[in-house]
Amino acid sequence: MWKKTLGDLPPIPMAQRNGKTVLLPAETYSAHANSENPELYAIFPYRLYNLGKPDFAVAKDSFDARSERARTCWNQSGIQAALVGDVQEAKGAMAACFSASSAPQRFPGFWPPGNDWTPDMDNGGTGMMTLQFMLMQCDGQKIALLPAWPKEWNVDFKLHAPRQTVVEASVRDGKIVRLSTTPASRAKDVAVMPPFQNAPSK
Repeated sequence: MWKKTLGDLPPIPMAQRNGKTVLLPAETYSAHANSENPELYAIFPYRLYNLGKPDFAVAKDSFDARSERARTCWNQSGIQAALVGDVQEAKGAMAACFSASSAPQRFPGFWPPGNDWTPDMDNGGTGMMTLQFMLMQCDGQKIALLPAWPKEWNVDFKLHAPRQTVVEASVRDGKIVRLSTTPASRAKDVAVMPPFQNAPSK
């Protein structure tokens, strides 16, 4: 059944724009009338075009050509930015989500309505996903570390990866000063991304 479903799917629509191949939301569609970039769903949530995958230039060029640039609420620009390695956009979107005003709500995590209602939890959700994808991205066996992390930001983190794996690291002044993988057998699957390739032993 799943093989038939996969076989029934049409190719992902694409076009040439300014000499670059970009994703389209559909082969044909009406006037743009929303605040989303559905063509980027191939980057997230479906993860077909990401760092380290074939045709990565398509992902980056499509992200750069997006028409909607909103960063907060349920908008996925920050998540998608991290997945294509756009450090500055991911950084800005994450900061925008976490610093969105909560006034006059009682609790800082109860954001006012963006596109939904109060308390709006979307800023927290998209902010956290952006932050985690900036620190670590997993695909199959592979674990990409710091793929969209600003080199000037210090950080300590402990994140869970697939296959009962935990990755812990500390970054200070642009250098990885501590990195451990549990279980140790999964260390071979960890790839530290530029510009943090000065990782100590795992």
